[in-house]
Amino acid sequence: MPSFQLGEDIENYLRRFKRLARTWRRPEEEWSYRLVPLLTGQALEAYLAMDEERSEVYTDLKEVLLEKFNISPETYRQRFRSTTAPAAESLTETYNRLKNLYKRWVRPEEHSKEEIGEAIILEQLLRVLPYDPHL
Repeated sequence: MPSFQLGEDIENYLRRFKRLARTWRRPEEEWSYRLVPLLTGQALEAYLAMDEERSEVYTDLKEVLLEKFNISPETYRQRFRSTTAPAAESLTETYNRLKNLYKRWVRPEEHSKEEIGEAIILEQLLRVLPYDPHL
């Protein structure tokens, strides 16, 4: 796998890395060690600023990398809500893209159905309330 390059989308890079690591049947305990030599620029800076023990855990490394590039559940929520279907994209591709954004936004593996529902309801409530510039 090529090194991470300046201007490259860190999310897509990490998704590609994860798919390749699974394809190659690499144990997740090795992923951090295999990813670090591929990091450059801001991504490498984020890794070097991490606590050494935490940097050995792929999920922690990924979290720090996404944070360095200002990517959070809120980023995914905004992308989910503003998604349009490009002309060249099939319905299946659009569906899968939305599904992926949804999973990264609400993180269903970390939250109950009730918590997810509550977050969506609160978001909608904020959308329908009248705007008050004095608040």
